[in-house]
Amino acid sequence: MQNISDIRRRIRSIEQTRQITRAMYMLSSAQMKKAMTRYENNHVFFDRIRATMKDILTHSPHIEHPYITPREGNRVAYVVIAGDKGMAGGYNHNVLQFALEQMKDKQPYVLTVGSLACSYFTARGYKVDMNFVAAAQNPALYECRQVAEVLIGLFDDNLIDEVYVCYTRYLSSMRQVPAMIKLLPLEIRDFDDVQVEYEYQGDMIYEPSPNRLFATLVPQYVIGELYGVLVQSAASEHCARMTAMDSATRNADEMLAKLKQQYSTARQFAITREISEVVGTAEALVGERRN
Repeated sequence: MQNISDIRRRIRSIEQTRQITRAMYMLSSAQMKKAMTRYENNHVFFDRIRATMKDILTHSPHIEHPYITPREGNRVAYVVIAGDKGMAGGYNHNVLQFALEQMKDKQPYVLTVGSLACSYFTARGYKVDMNFVAAAQNPALYECRQVAEVLIGLFDDNLIDEVYVCYTRYLSSMRQVPAMIKLLPLEIRDFDDVQVEYEYQGDMIYEPSPNRLFATLVPQYVIGELYGVLVQSAASEHCARMTAMDSATRNADEMLAKLKQQYSTARQFAITREISEVVGTAEALVGERRN
């Protein structure tokens, strides 16, 4: 039988932990609502811009431009999006492990979003070339432009051949999966999962020229894509943390119920033992008087 003071100490500790997990659940719930509002406002644009880009590439098969022409080199840049803090279930581990698998047998140029991503790759011997911290919790176009300018500058200077972004795709409040999309160069096969709005035949006519169009359009597309994946990752993180904290709170409730039952049993046992000792002492005294 456990000591009553030990059980009481465990109950007090778990109650304090439960208060923390419950508070974090409420906070994550409020943040998730904001993130979902941002996601709902953005996902239409995110899908539309990918459909538009697929439409352009489909009807421009003979146009050559550095942003849409594959390169033969193996210098690859990865943008990996994770969180700045933990306690979000498997959110951070899943996307970071997924990104690490994509980088095997390569010497990648690594840009991380979130402090956990930076520390994860540093601990595994990868050089993190750039790290953006604030963008993970509160995505903004300003940070997206910064990241896009760095990537496009490296691509224009012929320092990298391909650019990928690893993030967590939001499917529902209960399901988020790691995913990867290619940012540069753009190829029609990278849009197989996208449905175009209109099916038609013919080639596009560009004004003033295809080169000027792609030189302007693709950087804006990269910014929009980065913002879209950041919004999805933020929504996924808050959903994962809310689910994890809700599960932790329910586990704490179950542990408290068991401990309180143990406490009640131990207390009853102690009381019974004390009564037995008192009765035994009284009977002994009565026996001595009779003798």
